[in-house]
Amino acid sequence: MSSPTVSVIMATYNHANFVIDAIDSVLAQTSIDFEFLISDDGSTDSTREVVASIKDPRIKFFPNEINRGACVVTNELIHRSTGEFIALINSDDYWCDNTKLKCQVQYLRDHPAVAACFGKARFIDKNNAPLAKSMMSFGDVFDQPNRSRGAWLRRFFELGNCICHPTMLIRRECYTNLGVYSNRLRQLPDLDMWIRLVKHFDIHVLDKEFIAFRLMPGENASSQTVPNSIRTINEHYLIAEDFFDGVNSEMLVDGFSDLLKSKIIESDIHLDIEKALLYITPNQWLGKPYQMIGIQKLNALLNSPPHYKIMVEQYNLGDRWFHDLLGDVDVLRPKIFATVSSHKSKVSHILRKFLEKLKF
Repeated sequence: MSSPTVSVIMATYNHANFVIDAIDSVLAQTSIDFEFLISDDGSTDSTREVVASIKDPRIKFFPNEINRGACVVTNELIHRSTGEFIALINSDDYWCDNTKLKCQVQYLRDHPAVAACFGKARFIDKNNAPLAKSMMSFGDVFDQPNRSRGAWLRRFFELGNCICHPTMLIRRECYTNLGVYSNRLRQLPDLDMWIRLVKHFDIHVLDKEFIAFRLMPGENASSQTVPNSIRTINEHYLIAEDFFDGVNSEMLVDGFSDLLKSKIIESDIHLDIEKALLYITPNQWLGKPYQMIGIQKLNALLNSPPHYKIMVEQYNLGDRWFHDLLGDVDVLRPKIFATVSSHKSKVSHILRKFLEKLKF
């Protein structure tokens, strides 16, 4: 029996009210042969029963009674799949174009250098009512222009994720070569994957809406709750630590030339220095975690005699400069201490002004 062209994978968890829409949108895909692998991650509602009630020879269902995490289940489905290409859909979303797979397969066949292609999204609420992009601060986040690999890295580094995961069609060998998703990341496992991906392969965003992306404040993983927001920053920190690993000088210049101290990177030592310095460039969104990583990496380079020599002689960055940096990057100071210090500073300023007025 020949392998299907596409393997569609879907992890489900407590989406009994939405999973039918997701499944129907996959089964409605036209002019393409596919298998549809579904695995439930220990739902406590009737999701498993709903999925099991749908009979279609293309569906392979793997119910589980223990909740282990979406990435664990997704990775298992990737390993079980047999298609040349892999697509993913969330169990609370649905594809809004029944030619999605056909269109994407054709694009990847026509562009063999492209490893994965994506699409754009429309937003809906829990009742399937449309949500206007103009009413949301992030409404156009998935409406991205296409970029070079270096420029994609720049976008990810400065602003984070901007690719809609459930619009993806990716070549199987990408997972074979790069590995699968980290279950330790809950908010950003896909961003971690895209960073690894564009370091090695081209990607492309098609100018088509492929997904009805459901927003349920406080209920789904993408909700802007306080824990999710805190977790997002912490995951950015973990991802950023090895963000530039494997990035060569050509890619770095392509994406970050305006931020580099030297436009011509002469050696691997220069490359190491330029990468480390990028972490301490101003970044309103991710500045704090990046600065801490920058301090660690620059400290390591200053402890390396070959790096130290070039940093001092060609960049004018030595121990005194590092002292000043450590006095400027305010990341680890406890908030209560920072508040007291700020209060004392204000009191001192007021007292000084008062004493000045007493002078004759």
